[in-house]
Amino acid sequence: MENNLILKDSCYVQNSCKKYKTNNCTELFCVRLFKIDELFNQSLLSKEQRKPLRLRLDINRVDESAYTQLKTYQLHIVDFVNRGSNLYIYSTITGNGKTSWAIKLLQAYIYKIWPASNIQCRALFINIPKFMRELKLHITHTSDYIEHINENVLNADIVIWDDVATKTATEYECEQLISIIDSRINDGKCNIFTSNIDPEHLQQFVGARLASRIIGLSTIVKFEGSDKRGVDKK
Repeated sequence: MENNLILKDSCYVQNSCKKYKTNNCTELFCVRLFKIDELFNQSLLSKEQRKPLRLRLDINRVDESAYTQLKTYQLHIVDFVNRGSNLYIYSTITGNGKTSWAIKLLQAYIYKIWPASNIQCRALFINIPKFMRELKLHITHTSDYIEHINENVLNADIVIWDDVATKTATEYECEQLISIIDSRINDGKCNIFTSNIDPEHLQQFVGARLASRIIGLSTIVKFEGSDKRGVDKK
């Protein structure tokens, strides 16, 4: 995976860096930033998705319990991942923080493990609609995206499966996902699923077998707040 040098003024870890906050950062090359950014490269997070997120509750605080639960997982993210925990974060309302919270958990894990980690794929962010499109193209044309996922998805410590069931999946697509998710769950690997589908109706979109694996082995977290597109970033 390609890595580009990030200059001090563009450093996206500055809010958690003591040297930066005290104006003691004089290094043109930062080992911390380099390693974190390479782990993000391996995770397939976009440049924008790597930036810290500040998520806000609605004025009526309808999702406060969900935020509290996820914040606890974030604070203890290494234990959460090591236990092979699975989450299904869903809402029938779009844009209210499901994906952002999943990304926050992935970010938290990378920030915790980077000092002792090699430069390898420890986490993956897989947008399922994109995965499905690339999977079809990969049948006739090599997709670097699919190649990277195939090489790393079974061994990655944590995988975010974003936008489960945004459309009705084909039998072939379901079989591909079942095979991967089954292997990860059987190996005690951590998975976080985000979706706009109520758990009771998931099988209508992905089939009974895949829905059973996802819902039966996941902690369910529901968001009911309003659309928060354009959420504030630090």
